[in-house]
Amino acid sequence: MTETTVHRWAVDSIEEGLVRIEEDGERMLTIPSHLLPGDVTEGQLLRVTRAAGADPGTVVVTISIDAAGTEKAHRISKATTADAMAESQKRDRGGDVSL
Repeated sequence: MTETTVHRWAVDSIEEGLVRIEEDGERMLTIPSHLLPGDVTEGQLLRVTRAAGADPGTVVVTISIDAAGTEKAHRISKATTADAMAESQKRDRGGDVSL
């Protein structure tokens, strides 16, 4: 029997029938868009579960949109960006750029 595994995919880009995905924060994958739910958009998180199939030598892969995970990731990203902007404004005197 095959062990059940769960992965997190972050949708980076969707273009010309291909989806670029970051898997578990470790590697980038490119897969055909027809393998994903039809309403997937860039920036969403997906939950990917792989389990043994009913027949020997088969597996079942379930890909679902993780709406709660996506919302949480977006909140964290916005907060991080806001913090970075606030820190930058403390050091930036404004005015013309000097090179």
